[in-house]
Amino acid sequence: MGLFTEAKLEALVSAGCNGCGSRRWAFRMYVDGLTPLQGGEPVGPVKWCYDGEKFVDGVYEIRCAGCEAVVFTEGACPRCHADGGLAKALATPNAYPVPVTCPGCEGDEVRYIAMIPARTVYEGKRADKARTTVEIGDPGFHGYRVDCRDCGKVMELDGSCPICGGAGPLRERP
Repeated sequence: MGLFTEAKLEALVSAGCNGCGSRRWAFRMYVDGLTPLQGGEPVGPVKWCYDGEKFVDGVYEIRCAGCEAVVFTEGACPRCHADGGLAKALATPNAYPVPVTCPGCEGDEVRYIAMIPARTVYEGKRADKARTTVEIGDPGFHGYRVDCRDCGKVMELDGSCPICGGAGPLRERP
């Protein structure tokens, strides 16, 4: 479980902002995204592949979308809770290999799954589509799995945190 919970989200949305009364919240979070690759190069936009639990699990900042008041902020890694892990993750480049071909079948099309910092706005029903300014080679983008359309899941990071590189222990993902 993340440091921000579904119960806290429900309470926040139902109460509204103490300063201005708005019920629109701007979130910053780490969430799962899939980047299609061909020959090791991105060939399409990030496709978000997280659900509501993973969204809440990755939240590290919440601001009122009306008055910009910060109501939640956390500097620990959203994945393993390592102290200072968030700052490290946002400043560190990706360490997981970006394959040119599938290591299993040598096909040149793979799906690269990563934890990506993103932003969205939520108003109690459904969050807006997540947005990010981070690309595959930028600090903050952290790959952890490669899937191949032909031969299935090929490789996955094991033993360290995909966001901050910490040794763990890693929590189970929702």
